[in-house]
Amino acid sequence: MQNKKIVRKGIPNDLYSLYQIEKDVFDNEHWTENMISDELLDVFGRATWVLEESHKILGYCMTRSFGKEVNIMNMAIETPSQGKGMGRFLLGYILDKTPINSSVFLEVKQGNFNAINLYRSFGFQKINLRGNYYKDGSSALVMYLEH
Repeated sequence: MQNKKIVRKGIPNDLYSLYQIEKDVFDNEHWTENMISDELLDVFGRATWVLEESHKILGYCMTRSFGKEVNIMNMAIETPSQGKGMGRFLLGYILDKTPINSSVFLEVKQGNFNAINLYRSFGFQKINLRGNYYKDGSSALVMYLEH
């Protein structure tokens, strides 16, 4: 029997797994446990979506919605699962849940070509550049999708 990927709403009990992925993927740029914990609270338009397979968390996407505007705040796939279509699966799920005629925004490190290519493949376009945005001095691309 083949393992099935599922996407579900994150819960406070997911905090440890999400934080471990966050630290591994983003190294010195990672969010704190408190920041992730706050995003797991399903309030004020916040939602954390968790991708899992065989009850193992492979990644997550944190969004904030305000009417027909959606901001992708943070998204990561655990390192061993990267390059296997997991990010595409998760982002596709998020966009399928996004109301039609919504505006979707995100920020991505200018040098993160894999993520940028993923976002472009869904139709995201660069609309701005935020210089010296990350701790290491890297810039962030602001990307936008009219959904």
